[in-house]
Amino acid sequence: MMQSNSELSPQFKARAAGGLWLLCIISGMAGFVVGAPLIVANDATATAANILAKESLFRLGFAADLISGLAYVGVTAFIYYLLRPVSRSLSLVGAFFGLAGVAIGGGSWIIHLTPLLLLHGDAYLTAFTTSQLQAMSLAALKLQTQVFPIGMVFFGIQCISIGYLVARSTFIPRVLGVLLTIGGTCYVIVSFANFLVPSFGPHLVPFLMPVALIGEGALSLWLLVKGVNVQRWNEQASLDQ
Repeated sequence: MMQSNSELSPQFKARAAGGLWLLCIISGMAGFVVGAPLIVANDATATAANILAKESLFRLGFAADLISGLAYVGVTAFIYYLLRPVSRSLSLVGAFFGLAGVAIGGGSWIIHLTPLLLLHGDAYLTAFTTSQLQAMSLAALKLQTQVFPIGMVFFGIQCISIGYLVARSTFIPRVLGVLLTIGGTCYVIVSFANFLVPSFGPHLVPFLMPVALIGEGALSLWLLVKGVNVQRWNEQASLDQ
């Protein structure tokens, strides 16, 4: 299939998707590493004190999460165009699930800002005591931990669909699709475990989340470093016309 000069090449799309995907993973992990130590389980006073004492870190965690979400929007767009020759309809479905996951994640990031509004003691909050404001701040952070797994269900389904498309493609190694499918399944399992068995779900994270990251990391690194087999991509794209 002949491409116009104005159209981005499949190799560019692959490397852009891989680079943005790695940025998404790294910034998402950075946001967790920076923000998690500030939260003390079931201790609203200590959590509030940590946030106020290290507000710049708290804000940095939010910024890292925001960068992660923005990067994943780019990933979703480039992956859609890259895998569209395999199945236009399934690639579109995967993109919708990815964007829905980003939207839900955006809601959780907004909740992340709630403690900053409550803990600075602005005049309109004088109706509440300090203890009440601290309790509401911790409740907001706990709500965020409940909302985020909802987004991960959508991300997991997108990863499963992408993995299936990669496995069916002729221009990316199929083993990468299998790994990503397994990883997406892990995201879904962990998320539903958190909803259905809250006391057990967190115990799955150290075992299943690394598996999910292996799937995402392997595909993103391959796309960034190796890209795709352009000749085979063109051949499969010509069959989709």
